[in-house]
Amino acid sequence: MSDARFMAKVRLTNLIDRVLADGKIDPAERAELQTFYKQQLFSAEDVRDALAGYLKIVQRDVLADGKVTDQERARCRAVVTELKIPTSLVPVELQAIIDG
Repeated sequence: MSDARFMAKVRLTNLIDRVLADGKIDPAERAELQTFYKQQLFSAEDVRDALAGYLKIVQRDVLADGKVTDQERARCRAVVTELKIPTSLVPVELQAIIDG
């Protein structure tokens, strides 16, 4: 992967983190994400890779203290729901957190 492609994925991860700060993606934030995808000429694979990386970060953060709170579970659920991530792309461990 080129450095430019890598940096674009890092910027996407930061953008996702920002738009999900309140647990929801409003229409303006969704449009911002779509614009970013188009500007970066991301392929479907690039988006999947970036989302998979973001899910790993969320899972790591949630499991950092060895306990999963209701708030953390809600965060995981919101990430998957708001980003419209298909269940087939959600790691088993993260799905277990969501399911409780």
